[in-house]
Amino acid sequence: MDSQHVTLDSLPYIDKEYDDPATREHVLSLIQEEMAQMSPPLMPKSAHIFKTNDTLRKEYERVRSGHSLPPFDTERYKISAPSADATSVHTWEAASNNAASQLEHQTTRIDNLELLQNFGAQAWKLSNYQKEQLLSSIESRTQALRDEGVHVNKARKYEQTEAGVKLKELEDRWSDGVRRCVEIQVACGRLQQEIDVLANK
Repeated sequence: MDSQHVTLDSLPYIDKEYDDPATREHVLSLIQEEMAQMSPPLMPKSAHIFKTNDTLRKEYERVRSGHSLPPFDTERYKISAPSADATSVHTWEAASNNAASQLEHQTTRIDNLELLQNFGAQAWKLSNYQKEQLLSSIESRTQALRDEGVHVNKARKYEQTEAGVKLKELEDRWSDGVRRCVEIQVACGRLQQEIDVLANK
């Protein structure tokens, strides 16, 4: 059989072979056997899609190798005077720059908190409204797809039931034709015997 041209002939609303426990067990064993041969990697070995981005490529390799994320560096957020080489101008400049950046960070946080206090409630309500509208749209679309699926299944059941009646009629006609052929063959055999008897007299 050509694997590229396989016709699946299945009438699930008519064929009841799967209702047989032995058949069902055989089908499940074939499925399990096929699944046992399937072992696709969770992530591809190559990372050609990240070859132009070193950060993404390194992160990809970290995840693929199973290494955990490095611990979060909190030292950069601490403000402290230099403990070593306190007489170095560069050390004090670095400490001063760090303190300035931390001050700017806290100022930004205060600005964000003020914005949140003034506009956060309305923004939250608007966000909730938008999410509710999105949810309503998704639910409507989901229900429409479910109804479409029910309609398709009803149409399939009707078509297959009609086809089942036609197949039963054709099967009965075929059985009747086979029975008549057998009767004709038997009658022909008897006539041939009678002819042979008459011919030998």
